[in-house]
Amino acid sequence: MANITTSFTDTTSSDATQSLFNTLLLRRGLPMLIHQVGVKTYPLSRRSGKTMIWRRFEELAVATTALTESINPSGKTKTKTDVSATIAAYGDFIEDSDFVLSTQPDPHAVENVELLGEQMGRTFDQLYRDTWAGLTNTTFANGTTTLTVTQIIDRNDLDRAYRALTGRNALKFTPMITAGQNIGTAPVMPAYWAMCDEDVAFDLRHIDGFLLTSEYASATGVLEGEIGADKNGIRFLASSQGYVLAGSTGVTAAATDVINTGGFADIYSVFVVGRDFAGGVNLAGDNGKVVTKPLGSGGTTDPLDMRQTMGWKKYDARTILNQSFAQEIQCAASL
Repeated sequence: MANITTSFTDTTSSDATQSLFNTLLLRRGLPMLIHQVGVKTYPLSRRSGKTMIWRRFEELAVATTALTESINPSGKTKTKTDVSATIAAYGDFIEDSDFVLSTQPDPHAVENVELLGEQMGRTFDQLYRDTWAGLTNTTFANGTTTLTVTQIIDRNDLDRAYRALTGRNALKFTPMITAGQNIGTAPVMPAYWAMCDEDVAFDLRHIDGFLLTSEYASATGVLEGEIGADKNGIRFLASSQGYVLAGSTGVTAAATDVINTGGFADIYSVFVVGRDFAGGVNLAGDNGKVVTKPLGSGGTTDPLDMRQTMGWKKYDARTILNQSFAQEIQCAASL
């Protein structure tokens, strides 16, 4: 009786004879990719260089002086503004050994494509987000600089941002969503897009006049990640990948009643943008692709066919075309 096996002595899950392997892998938490919304993308033709230039002729001063008979006015000289962006290559890869591919039950090709695709999406969302940070025109909640901000976003901040954009003739993205017959719904004004962190989105929901997407008169045109709209005409997209400046001495103000780092307020950026505020560039015919090198493709660098790789590569550039069409709100977020 002493030799009867009553349980496996190996307590790890490495032995498939004592474990049930679930091929449905644990789900990954992914952020909403919102920071390319509103960006007009232009393809750069192959073999045409690596830089794209946008040109804008500035408006002429109004001519309010009456003409004198038979005498021509002095006329105006055109002025132009050029904005350029130079593409660069981005990419990454995963390497698997032949032993892993031959012994493990995971569908590695499928999982690799998903992992790499998610990584590429998050990469460019962050690159575009960081380009918007530090806009020329900024509204500071309860302050005049980043260092003086200690309060969460409120009605006054939204009003100031909206008035700043309309005063600079920024074009709106979305048409009006007209009133419907559904109870508890309301129309949505023609709007700018705003991009923010989920922490700020929580505070926005408590502002008087903020309309949740569930309260729109129609769901037509609602984007993934959209949380609602301000009554003036700003529609908000939220992501856990919003732009946040961690609190630190000399950079942000001391505050412990809002989200903070070491007792200094974390500062959140909300980017409110109008149409044609920014441009993106990709290389025509090479707009993001999966690159696979199977076992045996490494030549003398892999003489025993022991490595396989799968990766992605994409050429991209991004720039702000018109600072007048964008307004940044810097604020704190509630605990």
